[in-house]
Amino acid sequence: MKTLNEEDILRVMREEWSNKLTALSEEIDLMLKSKVDGEKKDVLSPDLKIRHKKSQILYTIVSVGPRDIMLKTPEGEDFLIDKDELEKNYELD
Repeated sequence: MKTLNEEDILRVMREEWSNKLTALSEEIDLMLKSKVDGEKKDVLSPDLKIRHKKSQILYTIVSVGPRDIMLKTPEGEDFLIDKDELEKNYELD
């Protein structure tokens, strides 16, 4: 039976950490809604940071409505987008 040394333990820990991060990032990117007690609930809330996929600009959520989201640009200007656009063009940061 092989004895584990420090390098083996660190390698296994790094592999497990990497696998966990990959799984979590996939879950976050695919879910802007979460099920709580069998009901879909928004996980979006004010002050949450989201990133535009194409431009990589970071925006802050100001408010969340039933069909739209108010975002704040890095320059401090507010603008409104609908949830379909958000799910298509933005990701959680």
